[in-house]
Amino acid sequence: MVLTLEWFGCATFRVRVGSSTLFFDTYLDKAPGVPPAGLAAADVDEADFLFISHAHFDHVLGADTIAARTGATVVGNYEVAHLMAANGMPDTQVLALSGGETVDCGGGVTVTALPAQHSCLFAASTPDTAAECLGDLGVSAQQRRDRIAAIFDHLPALSEELQRFFADAHDHHHASARDGGQLAYLLKSPGGSLLVSASSGYWTGIFTGLRPDVAILAAAGRPNLDGEPFQGSLSDFLVQQAELLGRPRVILCHHDPLLPPLMPAVDVTDAERRLRDLLGPDRYLQLAYAEPVELIP
Repeated sequence: MVLTLEWFGCATFRVRVGSSTLFFDTYLDKAPGVPPAGLAAADVDEADFLFISHAHFDHVLGADTIAARTGATVVGNYEVAHLMAANGMPDTQVLALSGGETVDCGGGVTVTALPAQHSCLFAASTPDTAAECLGDLGVSAQQRRDRIAAIFDHLPALSEELQRFFADAHDHHHASARDGGQLAYLLKSPGGSLLVSASSGYWTGIFTGLRPDVAILAAAGRPNLDGEPFQGSLSDFLVQQAELLGRPRVILCHHDPLLPPLMPAVDVTDAERRLRDLLGPDRYLQLAYAEPVELIP
């Protein structure tokens, strides 16, 4: 069974496997000033399931549009489910999960939701995967909330066009300021398996032993390891994660420009070098926007 993958920027991927068309995240209609990724939500005319990692704009935006056009089922956490309900989506078209559940996609294809971790928005970070970040340990839940809320203090410094973009996304319930609980997804098919981890964070006990054939790993922000900021560089984190997963073929995501100049592209040069050294030059895969790649078998 062939599995074909397309990347549309950030952590949005389209997977065609067997008779199913699956999206992992749906952020196709980019913020003003961000390069287009080659597909708009209003142009998607085929989808069976939309697996949403969390409820932030750069992951869930477009899910309601695609689901309304295609009849696809939206799968995500309860914050995602609330957004879909606020946009009038019927309950029968939404699967709200908290992690541990397996979705039957038909034809021997399943996708299991795994409790994961969002990157530490409350902690110091850098857009260079080689740079080491230390500290920010033991920050209380209240302090984390306040630090994350302070991120939105930067919005008035953005262009009026970007401010309108954010206002529309949040005021009309297309996205949320709360992630709602990060989910990773493990796809299994007769031809092989694919892990999609759309934020830089995981629980060691959950990821240990997964052994996917291919792993999509986010490379942005301060990594979150078992609930605390990772002590080291993003490269260190990604190499450690690849080792834990059994050295699968690896694809990076979420490293392209998000909100330049406030959130520019992440420099993944060091991470790519170290992953090639660890996995072998043919087992680290670089994807271009909207270019289909056959991953499995």
